[in-house]
Amino acid sequence: MVDANADIAAAREGIEQVGATGRRLLNEGTRTAREFGEKSMDYAGELTNGLADFVRKQPLIAVAGAFMVGYLAARLLRNVSA
Repeated sequence: MVDANADIAAAREGIEQVGATGRRLLNEGTRTAREFGEKSMDYAGELTNGLADFVRKQPLIAVAGAFMVGYLAARLLRNVSA
């Protein structure tokens, strides 16, 4: 009976260690994901601001670029669907 109690105590300790490790890793993963999300949002904001500035400074080039992107997208979609 003594061995069974020792085995139960050892199993309980192992489960507690696994739980603690799991919580620690989950917290680290959450923190890393949050930091990545914040950096991504900052980058997207900078990209959007840069694109808006370019369109303000070079509207004809921006319109021509948008036309070309639309034209190429239409051709690709037409080729894929055919």
